[in-house]
Order: sequence, then C-alpha cells, then structure tokens
Amino acid sequence: MITAGICALILGVVTAGAQWGPRPIPEPTDGLKDAYKDYFKIGVAVNNRNVVEPEQIKVILREFNSITAENAMKPEPTEPRKGEFNWEDADRIANFCREHGIKMRGHTLMWHSQIGSWMYQDAQGNLLPKEEFYANMKHHIQAIVNRYKDVVYCWDVVNEAVADSPVWPGRPELRDSPMYKIAGEEFIYKAFEYAHEADPNALLFYNDYNDAEPAKSQRIFNLVKRMKDAGVPVDGIGMQGHYNIYGPSQEDIDNALTLYSQVVKHIHITELDVRVNTEMGGALRFSQGATQIADWEKTLQEDMYSRLFRVLRKHKDVIDCVTFWNVSDKDSWLGVNNYPLLFDENYKPKRAYLQVKGFDPAKDVAVVKEDFRPSELNQPGQEYPMVNSQGYARFKVNAPKATSVIVSLGLGGTGGTVLHKAEDGTWMGTTDGPMDEGFHYYHLTVDGGVLNDPGTHNYYGSTRWESGIEIPAHDADFYAMKRVPHGKVQQVLFWSGSTQQNRVAWVYTPPQYDKNKKKYPVLYLQHGWGENEYAWWNQGHANLIMDNLIAEGKVEPFIIVMTYGMTNDVRPGGRFSFDYKQFETVLCDELVPYVDANFRTIAKKDSRAMAGLSMGGMETHAITLDRPEMFGWYGLLSGGIYTPDEIKDPKQVKGIFIGCGSKEGPDRIREAAAQLQAAGFNAKGYVSEGTAHEFLTWRRCLHEMAPMLFRK
Repeated sequence: MITAGICALILGVVTAGAQWGPRPIPEPTDGLKDAYKDYFKIGVAVNNRNVVEPEQIKVILREFNSITAENAMKPEPTEPRKGEFNWEDADRIANFCREHGIKMRGHTLMWHSQIGSWMYQDAQGNLLPKEEFYANMKHHIQAIVNRYKDVVYCWDVVNEAVADSPVWPGRPELRDSPMYKIAGEEFIYKAFEYAHEADPNALLFYNDYNDAEPAKSQRIFNLVKRMKDAGVPVDGIGMQGHYNIYGPSQEDIDNALTLYSQVVKHIHITELDVRVNTEMGGALRFSQGATQIADWEKTLQEDMYSRLFRVLRKHKDVIDCVTFWNVSDKDSWLGVNNYPLLFDENYKPKRAYLQVKGFDPAKDVAVVKEDFRPSELNQPGQEYPMVNSQGYARFKVNAPKATSVIVSLGLGGTGGTVLHKAEDGTWMGTTDGPMDEGFHYYHLTVDGGVLNDPGTHNYYGSTRWESGIEIPAHDADFYAMKRVPHGKVQQVLFWSGSTQQNRVAWVYTPPQYDKNKKKYPVLYLQHGWGENEYAWWNQGHANLIMDNLIAEGKVEPFIIVMTYGMTNDVRPGGRFSFDYKQFETVLCDELVPYVDANFRTIAKKDSRAMAGLSMGGMETHAITLDRPEMFGWYGLLSGGIYTPDEIKDPKQVKGIFIGCGSKEGPDRIREAAAQLQAAGFNAKGYVSEGTAHEFLTWRRCLHEMAPMLFRK
C-alpha cells in the first residue's frame, strides 16, 4: 500500500480534485468584511445562541461588521401584549454589538407576521379604528427605536407589504393584511413617519422578498416612488435575497438594482441565503426533509453566489450592506438540509465561501473578445465547444428538458462552468476567466447525470472516458504535427504471470528504427491517476514531441514504453487500494524483459529511464529507489522530489529530472534540484510557467527532460 511518506510526497504537489478528492478549506484568517471593505458592509442575522457560543462568536467577529437581530426585535417578540415589553433577547444581541463595536440593522418595526393581534384588533377580533391602530403602532415603533437608537443605524420599517405575483386586474398591488384593511397604503407612510420622529439619523428601509422578480420589483418601485413623492422619509429598499440555486437570473437582479437605484440612494441585501431547491422568497412551506446535497448542487450554489456578488459589486455605489440570514446552516430558518449559507452546520466555510470572498476584481470588468473558434479537438463538423484568443472556453449543449447543465473541468471535476438556458432550449455558458493553455478534461453534469459532450472527442481520465478541449498554447510548436519523419506508436500485448493476464503497452519507436539495425535506449513513461496507457501519446503527444526533437537534432533517439500503471484500482465499496509493489513486479519483472526481447534495446541500466507524471511520478520515485539496478535515469513530472539522502551515492544514477507547473509549489522543485546539484548529482529542475497539474505542464516537462536523457 502507499506509505505515509510517499502519500505526503504526492499530496504536496497534486491539486485537490485531481487525485484525492476535495480537501477541507483551511480556517480563514480574515473575513468577508475585509474582502469587501472597499465595497459594502457584510452583515449577519443572529439569534441568542449565536452570540453566546464561542465558536460562533469567533466566526461573527472575523467575518461580519453589521448585525441584525433575526427575530428578537420583531413586533411580537418585543411587545407580545399591549404595553408589556420583553426586551431580554433584543437587549442581549444589542449589548453584544455594543461590547464589540458593531452597528446593527433594526428588523423589523411593522409586519403582517410575528405581530401581536392587539396592534390591529380588539378582544372580539374586530379590526380597530384607524386612529387607535395608529396610536398602537406609534407607541410600539417609538419605544423600540428609542431604546436602540445608540446602536441601530438603520431600520426595516415595513416588511413585505407588496402583493406577490400575479396581481390580477382590479386587485391592489399591496398585501391584503389587517393593517391594509384598516388604513390602506397610508399605514406604511405613518410607520416611516413615527420611526423618523424617534430617530431622525437612522436610515429607514422598505423590505421585501421576491425582490428581483420583474413584476413584483416594479410594484416595490411604484410603492417607494409614491412614498418619496408624498414626502415620506424612506431612505432605502431592502432586498431580502431569499434565493435558490436556479434563480433569480443575474439579469433580473441587475435590472432590479438598476430600477431601485432610480428612486433611493441606499439598497441593502437584508436576508441573504441560497437554498438547494426550487423554492424562493419568504414562503414558509419549504422543504426541510432529510437529503444529501450532491456535488453538482454545490456547484450550482457556488455559481449563484458568485454571479450574485458580481452584480452586487457592480452596484457598490448604491449598495451599503449585504446581510446573510444567520451564521451557518445549523441555525438557518431553511434548515441544514437546504444547505443555504456560506458556513456549514459545523461553522466551516464551504466552497461557495471561497467564490464570494476570493473574487478577482479584474474579472468584474473583463471584456471577453468575441473571436471564438471551434476547439481543435471537436468532432468533425461540430461548432462547440469554442475557444477564443484570450483562452476563454464557450460551451453549448442541447438539452431542452433539463433544469441544470454544468461543465465540470479537470480531473475529478469539482466545480465548473454553469450553463444557462436560452429560449430555444439550448444551454450556453463561458468560463469565468481564461483557462490555462493546453489540454483539459471535462464532462457535462445534466440534472446530476454525468455524460460527455457529443461535440468533442473523448480521452481517458478520471477512470472514465472524458471530453477534451485544447486551449491553444503560445509554445504549441514543440508538440505540433509537422512535416518531419515520424516514428511509430504500436500496441503490444505481454503476458503477466503475476496478474495472470495479458496486459497492454504502447511503444513509440523513433523514425529511424525500421531503417537500421541500431539498438536504442528506453524510457518507461507513466501516466497519472485516472488515466491509462493511452494518456502519454494521446493527450500528451509524447510521440510528436520526440519526432520534433529528433528532427531538430536535440535528443539521442530512444524508445518510449507506456503501460497502465494499475493506479485506478479500488477495493469493494469504492475504497482506494493502490499498491505500487504490484506494478513494480509487472514493470520490472515482466514488461522490461518483454521489451528487451522483442525490440532492439540497449538492455542495460544506464540506457534505461523511468519517469512519470503525478501518481506515475510517485510510482517512479518508489520503483527507482527499490530497483536501483534497473534504471539509470529518473524523472518526476509533478510527482514529487528526490533528496540526496534517499540515493546517497551520486554514481547510482546518471541523471535526475524534476519538474512541475508554476501553480503547484515550484519552490519545492527548485530547492530540491539545487540540493541534488550541490550533492554532486546530475540533476535538473524545471518549472512550467503559467500551468498547474495538467498536460501542458507534462508535455513541457517531457520536452525539457528528453534532451538530457542518455547523454554520456
């Protein structure tokens, strides 16, 4: 089995999704409030548990700089019966804010729900006269505003007074609440007047849900416009932001913000969460049953949060504060199983947190060039996927009955590009930013089902056939198919007694091989996890790299042998169970003798090399150290390092190559190469600029390593 030391070797250089699954997100050292200090406040709604439990307090103080009392300042909790105030819960939260110097959003002074019926009806259930209702309302509003005016900087004065869609002809645009029945729209005006009298310095908001739905957003605008025209002291609009992973669209949110900014100077997102179902808004009949959140649903949530905050940053001139509706899923009104917030039930950040916090301001203003062309890996006659001169990729999929389509890029495929549905039933989307140059695996996730894009060719990766896309590289000439002599890549079958089966290898022989009787050195070149014996000559273009180097006179021609490294085996139940010792037997005791017997090789250690990418590098590291008599040249391509202590005698090895991408810990490679050189080894370190754990890194590594092999 993999030893702890070797496992650590690979984990140090392998990206999370590529080999071992997603890694836990490290605990943040700073918070959302710091990331958005140049944009708007980041707030959170809290209950009494949130402000007394140390683990939650730590998150609150790190992440947020505005606080809302989730329920404690609503009408009924503060005054359940006329004249009988209950300040305990609200005071606890307010005192927490005073203690830590955090200002509060007051929520909410007047609402049709969570309000004592005494406010608007008598003991017999009859609606009160308007004057008595106004007196009750004024007394309540001014009592609470005066009590907390030192710590509350704004109030949601009236909550959810606008009717939901559709509003049929002849029906009022406002909710038919008891307050509306008594006084009509005027009760809203009076609530703002009473609040302003109590605290002329507080910002006063009208707050509602389904705030981006075009028809309702227009009704909200109409109400606030009438208030402004009547001289009502309304300062802003609160968009609750109870959204889901399917909507609202980025365009609807953008349009609503643009509309609201025409009538107010202050907009707050007041109750933000993104639930993992199709429900939206303030409805209380939500789904809270036991469920397992799938990875693709998490991706939709990440995308929704990412697109939302991109729009919010665009409107930073009018948005003052964005408030999440509780700290974590544990206390969310939507329940843990709807997975709505940026922190899970254990107060740990989710992937969506990284999307919100780790934004790149340059992407907000990036201009994508519309010079897209079909990818060179597309099936004949297929237009999509496309790539442009900047490295963006654009995808289009025909799935008219689907509810979600995601393009999952890279080995493992966590995250991805969420496509959006057009009127004709097709789904289209463009990557969030330019992709690294070179080859990338991807697949489609359609309503949770994984399948390949019919527009492109397939390549074996992630232990399955995946779609492939090529982002043209500026240095692609070294692996281009040119008009030069070409070698052969042929399949061979060799008997493996240790596994009791015929096994497959692909053998590259140089262009001169069939024209002379010369014997050649051999490089045994290994793929990574999830791949197989096709990878190096299909995705990696190892044969073309060699053909071009030989034509340029830059290498001593040699044979390359590529076989399946047994990296993808799992135990029953899906547990990973790779043991390099099994492959060591197949390679050293079965394949090498077969190649030496059936090809013209120089069957000596100094004319034999082993190299591999990623987990193939792990195999190379282990096997070359286990079998020093077999190989004279070692190569680790994004697969770890050698140290002088491991080999001890520089004469044991003719040369060592170690390399990686600049995005995967290059200092480790540079330092290791320097240590080997200082100890007297013929060693070379190489860093592929601008790439990560991907095939352009490995193509470049082979191109850099090949000229040093088998030199006397």
